[in-house]
Amino acid sequence: IGAAEILVTERRSRALSRMLTTGFSRMGILSGHFLAMSGVIFLQLLVLAVFGQLFLDLDYFASPLATLVLLLVSAAANGALGLLIGALAQTPEKAIVFSLVPMFLFSGLGGAWTPLEFTSETVQFVGHFTPVAWMMDGFKDILARGAGLETVWLPVLVLLGFAALFFSLGAWRFKFE
Repeated sequence: IGAAEILVTERRSRALSRMLTTGFSRMGILSGHFLAMSGVIFLQLLVLAVFGQLFLDLDYFASPLATLVLLLVSAAANGALGLLIGALAQTPEKAIVFSLVPMFLFSGLGGAWTPLEFTSETVQFVGHFTPVAWMMDGFKDILARGAGLETVWLPVLVLLGFAALFFSLGAWRFKFE
């Protein structure tokens, strides 16, 4: 929500238009926003993983490289989604709504509320059209199966695909004015 709201606020205050007077290209400005959003999201996910490791006895760091890579691509997918929402929303209020709807849909269908293993095959199939399902699969592989990087490559690639899709759509739809 915050990532999308920043873009909406900067567009409404014409800060983004003023950025175009600098030497940066439109893609450079959007890429900078994407990296900043993804960085903040990565730090939030890292705090959650460290909290889980220290206080909830979840062994995220049994495979630190797999956890790090999965955190990075998860942050990239979510940062790109924030960019897309910021491109579509015209007001801060719409940014909130446009953020909440996919959050609820992706979380519910992706297995964040109920593990997909306990749902029908249809829900499992549909759920894997969301980035949340792939994040959950990757973290389950690390936590429950003790898997390393060699096992989480498929969720990593799919999440990179989601990041590329969301970023491309956001850059295509983004208006600086």
